[in-house]
Amino acid sequence: MIERHSLSIRLALVAAAGVILGCSGTARATANAGGDPQYASPSPSPASGGDVVDKARHDAEKAGEKVKEGAEKTGEVVKDAAHEVKDKAKPVAHEVKHDAKPVAHEVGEKAKEGAHKTGEVVDATKQHLDVKSALLADKTVDASHIDVDIDKGTKTLHLRGTVPTAAQRATAERIARDKADGYFISNELTVMERPK
Repeated sequence: MIERHSLSIRLALVAAAGVILGCSGTARATANAGGDPQYASPSPSPASGGDVVDKARHDAEKAGEKVKEGAEKTGEVVKDAAHEVKDKAKPVAHEVKHDAKPVAHEVGEKAKEGAHKTGEVVDATKQHLDVKSALLADKTVDASHIDVDIDKGTKTLHLRGTVPTAAQRATAERIARDKADGYFISNELTVMERPK
């Protein structure tokens, strides 16, 4: 704090000396319009302020060097901090990338599993509709009391209910085998004569 005030005082003295020298030089130059060599441009003598100017210049150079050093140190600190952040960010980024891979894989597997299950449901529904439609379309089978159930997990088609004859039971099973390709047919139909 004291250094700053002494520097300010020195700079003020230099400025005042410069103004005084400038004014006296201007006055002499004006008075010397006739070319009198006695009043030529002033050159400060060491006793008249040259020491003050040199001292101020020296102090200004010192202050400039200190500012430069401070700027260099600040630059180094910022550079070091940037390197430190970069070095610390690398493992975190690698860890995030490493942790993201299993999550992405799991999401992909879940999506694949969901699509597979949806496909199973669609396939089971198609098989159910194909078999039921074929049974209803066949005129040799009374399908009004036949239920068609699908177990998509075991790929089994169950024929349940009643038919009036053993021949209709066999025909219903044959139709189900033809229409439900890739499914096991479980014929649980009961033969029961219906009253006329």
